[in-house]
Amino acid sequence: MKLNISFPATGCQKLIEVDDECKLRTFYEKLMITEVAAGALGEKWKGYVVQISGRNNKQGFPMKQGVLTHGQCSPTTE
Repeated sequence: MKLNISFPATGCQKLIEVDDECKLRTFYEKLMITEVAAGALGEKWKGYVVQISGRNNKQGFPMKQGVLTHGQCSPTTE
């Protein structure tokens, strides 16, 4: 899984790839805008707190904040 960690105030951005399932468990089943302790990613991330601001589903489609379904849904145009 690829994690894109950014700090908008300075424009810094870091893309890390994590293959260890144990490290990724802290991010599973979390909603967007949830704050998560990043210490599970490794010793150099200890003390940091990250906020989930976006993600993709299994098919690669971006997920939207505020839609609380487990499957895909199509937007309404009303």
